[in-house]
Amino acid sequence: MADEPVDRWRIETNDRYSKIVSSVISLATGALVLPALFLRQFLGIPTEKALAPFLTCAAYASWICLGCSVLFGLLYSWLSVKWVKLAWGQKIAVSEHFLEWVLDVVFVLVVLLFLVGIAASVWFFATVRVACPTPPR
Repeated sequence: MADEPVDRWRIETNDRYSKIVSSVISLATGALVLPALFLRQFLGIPTEKALAPFLTCAAYASWICLGCSVLFGLLYSWLSVKWVKLAWGQKIAVSEHFLEWVLDVVFVLVVLLFLVGIAASVWFFATVRVACPTPPR
């Protein structure tokens, strides 16, 4: 193994992209609780009452997209290790061009799924219907 990376730019670029992916993973993980938090804290659904009747397809779509964003983010992190190995001149099982293409696709998926998940959460917040008890007369 070399004392210096063969391609320093690979490491520097990887660090920048990895910071973005780490931020998206953190935000997506936090956003997973938003529908339940919204129902409990803002709409006042008591803790003894199940949330399932109030959840819509938008909430489920949000969870699926945000969860997939987190999973693709973890995949990106694993693949980026292979990219760094290339920078140090080590061999990997796939071609450099294929790895770069997969990293690009996975990065776009991480960001796109996060944005769709947030949009689905907002859609849920805007369209949720909670049957309010009628006030006494």
